[in-house]
Amino acid sequence: MNTNLSITCEVCEQDTDCRIGYSNRKIQPLSFACPHCGSLMQVTLDIANAPASDFQFKSCYPSRNQPKEPFDGKNPFVNLHLDLPVRFGKYIAGLTPFIVAMQDLNDPADIDPEAAIRKIEFHKQRLEQLNHFSSKADKIKTIIGLYTGSDKLLFKKQVGDFLQKDQGTSLKPEDVNASLYQFVSFVFLPFVHFNDVQEVVNGFTNLTTRLHGKPFSDFVENIVSSGFLKALQKDCLKIYPEVYGAEMPMRPALYLDLTNKYEKAKTAARISTKDFQSYKDLYKDIIEVFARQLILIAGINNIIKRGSSDSFKVVGGGALSSLEKFSSKTLSDKLKYLDDCWYTIDKEAIDAAIRNAIAHNNVQYNEITHGMSGVRLATVCRVSGLQSCKVRI
Repeated sequence: MNTNLSITCEVCEQDTDCRIGYSNRKIQPLSFACPHCGSLMQVTLDIANAPASDFQFKSCYPSRNQPKEPFDGKNPFVNLHLDLPVRFGKYIAGLTPFIVAMQDLNDPADIDPEAAIRKIEFHKQRLEQLNHFSSKADKIKTIIGLYTGSDKLLFKKQVGDFLQKDQGTSLKPEDVNASLYQFVSFVFLPFVHFNDVQEVVNGFTNLTTRLHGKPFSDFVENIVSSGFLKALQKDCLKIYPEVYGAEMPMRPALYLDLTNKYEKAKTAARISTKDFQSYKDLYKDIIEVFARQLILIAGINNIIKRGSSDSFKVVGGGALSSLEKFSSKTLSDKLKYLDDCWYTIDKEAIDAAIRNAIAHNNVQYNEITHGMSGVRLATVCRVSGLQSCKVRI
């Protein structure tokens, strides 16, 4: 469903023609910069009582000159949709946000004519899941918090109630962890590509069955006895609940995950400067945890290539003497030491420049244009791309 509206900016009192596509979220806060003066105009679509809908306006209002026919092109035009990138340009009847999105997903080189349809259906499915789990974000955070507490039986009971699946009473570490990963896999369905996950799990399982000698045993003993593995797991679990705090920009970001036509994309979601601070911190935390996870990848890679988890290839005339030395390297430097790695990482999904800019508080965000100095909001929000990795067997 779509609604055509002409909206008047309260600042310059000039009109903009808008076609607003409906998301499946009950409350849909939208915003865009006035094409005439650059002021922020905000529109909130409420479909809580669907099929009825209601609009609220801030810094703008419905024009007194609403079109009785399709837009005539006298005013600037914008396509708005909470789940898809904002589109400015010429009004074309029938070219709704959904149709534009379908056109972007169509790849002339794709031999499968149904590929674009499957992609958009997959996007809709993930959005439904996002709606469902976002409303339970507080409960998700509570249950994950129980895992790190002392009452593991309470944790398993809460997981069982949430999943509607009895978790039993065993408190063996492997059984408690099984409950944890059942829970995490379920509540983060919107961000999981099961085929990729299955490929990674199967590949890693096959790989580790071949690495059963002393170097691998020593490596595992070291990361367990030092507390590294437990600390890393805890840091990962801290991030999970925060992802749903970034639900708004995640919606178009999930779409952008399906297309490479996102270089100049902007989100229609109303994102304040305050909101953005939490989003950039989340991105920084994800990258930092990912950088620590590379220690596991590097250790195994060294065993495969050189027979010791501490044996690195020579880079720039020198070699690292241990994983501890590796851990102190920057993310971009760490990647240099993963020679012909068994775990192929999509480097386009990781932007160290963004992380460094954020870490040094060197990013300025404009909530009117949704622009950042030197980086793209879509990139920061596109955390689901971090799973674009494969295991080579």
